[in-house]
Formats: sequence, C-alpha cells, structure tokens
Amino acid sequence: MRVISDVSGLLEMENVWNEFVRDRAESPFLLSGFTKEFIKVNLEEGWTPMLLVFSVDSVIIGIAPLAIKTKFGVRLAKFLLTPSLFPDFVLDARHQTMCIDKICDLLFRMMKCQLATLTLPQESATLESLKDHSNLLVSETPAMGHRILPVKGTWADFETFRGRNFKRKFKKIKQSLDRLGSWKISYTENGKAEFDVVKKIFDIEKMSWKEELRVRTGKKDIDLLMILEGSQHTAEIEPSFKWDVWFLELNNQAIAYSLFIEYKGISYCVKTSYDRRYKRLYPGIYVINAALCEFFNRRQIRKIDFLTDLPFHETWTSLCSPRVRIVMARSSVLLSMAKFALLSKPVKGILALLSKRAPSIADLVGL
Repeated sequence: MRVISDVSGLLEMENVWNEFVRDRAESPFLLSGFTKEFIKVNLEEGWTPMLLVFSVDSVIIGIAPLAIKTKFGVRLAKFLLTPSLFPDFVLDARHQTMCIDKICDLLFRMMKCQLATLTLPQESATLESLKDHSNLLVSETPAMGHRILPVKGTWADFETFRGRNFKRKFKKIKQSLDRLGSWKISYTENGKAEFDVVKKIFDIEKMSWKEELRVRTGKKDIDLLMILEGSQHTAEIEPSFKWDVWFLELNNQAIAYSLFIEYKGISYCVKTSYDRRYKRLYPGIYVINAALCEFFNRRQIRKIDFLTDLPFHETWTSLCSPRVRIVMARSSVLLSMAKFALLSKPVKGILALLSKRAPSIADLVGL
C-alpha cells in the first residue's frame, strides 16, 4: 500500500492512476486532473490528503482518496472529494474486502482517527463492505441525492412528455427576452472560442446572488475554481472527456451560463449561475434547458446528471438517485453525537450557522 499526500506524489503515477480509474470508474472526478485540485484545496483548508494506492505484484488493485484533520482533539477522516462529485473507493472486486480492512485499519488504528464520515451513492459496491465492518461502530443516514434525466427519444418527444406547462414556461421566458432586445444562446467546447470563457464565467459570477455571500463571508468559490482547473487539464489528456459551457447573452452581454462535463455517455450539470438583475427571467433555467435540448438532439449522451437534488431540477425530472452518509467510529459517544447532529434539523441549522464562523464545526459531522 502506498500513501500519497501531495500533488507531486500523484504526478509520479498519473498515467497508471488514470488508467485504473478509466477502466473501473464511471465518474470523471476521480481522474488526476480533478484529484490534484482537491489535494490543493484540502491542504489549504487544513486537511492532510491521504490517497491510498493498493497494488499486487506492482499492479494497482485499488485506490482510496481520503483526507484527515484533527479539530477539538478529535481526529476526523473524510473523502478527498466533495459529496456531490461521487467520491468512492475504486477497488478490484476480487480484493475489495482486503482493501476495506486495510483502509479501516490505517485510519482507526495507525492514524488514530476517531470519526470517519463518508458519503456514497446508494449503489456503490463500497457501501455494504463498510456497513458490515465488524471492528467499528457504523451508522447510516440519508444524504442529498442527485437528479437523473435519461436521454431517450427526441427533444420534441421529451417536451410532449413533460406536458403543456413545460412548453408554456419556456415560451414565456423567450417572450420576455424578446421584449428586452436581441439575445442568443452561445456554446463553447473545452474552452475553445474567440473569447476568454473563464473570464466570461467570472463576470457573470460577480453579478450573481452568490457574490453577496462571498463578499460577506470573505470566501471564494473554491468549487468553481477546482472544476475549471480540473476540466482544462483533464480535457488535455482524456480524449473521451469534454467540458461544455453554454451562455445566454442579452444585448451582447452574457447574463447566465451553465457548465456541463461529458464523460462515458453521461453529461453532468456542474455549475450554473446568472446575473441577479435578470432573476425574473429565470435565465439559469433557460440556459440549462437550451443545453439539454442540444444533448437530446445530438444523441451522444445517455443521461444527464444534475449532481444534487435542488428544487428547480424537478423542472426536467422527478427521478432522484439516493446517496447515503456512513459515519464510522470506535466510540459510541462520538457516533451518537454525529448521528444526532445529522438527523436533528434544529441542531443541523445551528451547526450550519456556527460553521460559517468556525468551519471546523461542520467538519465534525460532515455538513
């Protein structure tokens, strides 16, 4: 077993890492381009990255991208990636039990971790192995799922299926845009265009409702930076990977964008934002809808994944794939505290408020 804790360590084995992920995982976010960005951010936030690489006869049989941190005297473990980007252990099925045992032994015996919070897709093969681990106390709670839209038939078929209100909604938005002047939907693939795509994205972000929050808290949109950096690098080395950005422009000014990542027949709706001055036009929803129309018409994508389960996603789909949060501990007291914080809405609300001032509080329960 090898432990990687910095970007240089990952770069030494980047090719074999990507080959293993490419062959055994569906998610693009476990590829080195994104993993490198998450290593950097975790280090900045006081976490120690721990990328575990398991090998037999110099052949990789598993990877486990994790991070640990000690706060308030409690040593914590979590996935390196954020829950919405499908963190998981990628393990050869023949060696899964052995790898899980070694991961738990390293975290709880060698590294002296007292609490591990891991959010996984419900269909993950890792889930049952963790739940059945005999040497640890394990709790399972629901986590935010992710909306899925299967791409079947034509866009006209889909509009008919969604009903009259669906078509009427977007017709009204179009009419509102028409009244305000000239407008268009523009598109670029892998950032290749005559304009600076990244600058255009951040110009919109500066005018979004999120900017007020960023100014008030003094925090940058780290997720967006990671996605952009990771996408640019991954597109250079992975032929089957693409990142698309769709812009809604009104009177020659971009007022909304949506960023999609395409990989292995799935398109992930990763980031969307809009100029808050045009909120009543629903520009974010409109630009997403234009992108979805194109995906249906291309017939190269089998499903759209919205990554999260936000209310506006129901505009297009009611299908939601669940996620599960696994909390593991040696101490029943710590496990009970974590369970109470995760299940109690008033406590979660208080912790979320406190975590804005002291982020380490959120770390304790995986908020």
